[in-house]
Amino acid sequence: MITISNKLKKLREESKLSLRELGEKTGLSASFLSQIELGQVSPSIASLENIANAMNVHITHFFDDQTKPDSIVMRRSERKRIYSQGSKAIIQPLAHKISKKKIEPFMLTLEVGGESGEHPYSSHHGEEFGIILQGKVRFTLEEKEYLLEEGDSVYFNSTKPHKWENMGDKETIIILVIPGA
Repeated sequence: MITISNKLKKLREESKLSLRELGEKTGLSASFLSQIELGQVSPSIASLENIANAMNVHITHFFDDQTKPDSIVMRRSERKRIYSQGSKAIIQPLAHKISKKKIEPFMLTLEVGGESGEHPYSSHHGEEFGIILQGKVRFTLEEKEYLLEEGDSVYFNSTKPHKWENMGDKETIIILVIPGA
């Protein structure tokens, strides 16, 4: 598994932002951001989305391999894994970094009790598609809740607040496709 700490610090420093300034843009405390950069805490998916949005990058920036040339094939062994302890989730990109990519496919694995973040909801630009490969999930879009099981899919405006929660007794695996950078 890889961590986002070095990528976050490098991106923040390249943007010439202090931890306090980034905290103001994200709604997260400077001390929490410092702990992420030091590798002392693992951010939730929602926190990582907030940071990515504030830094004008896509969430997958934190696990893209910037040194690998454009490639249309990603082998299972090449997938990076980011574990979010707060969310009890693993995020894995399903495509290499490709210049001007229009979509970002990734796999979200939620452990029992896992969710897309400790914040009530997350949102980001564009539209999103998800299909449940394994398990059960409660998907909340604004105030409406949906119980989704294996084979069920959703397509929605991702600027609306939304959240994924594993409601089953085994891990849930979701394939998500969101707008590219």
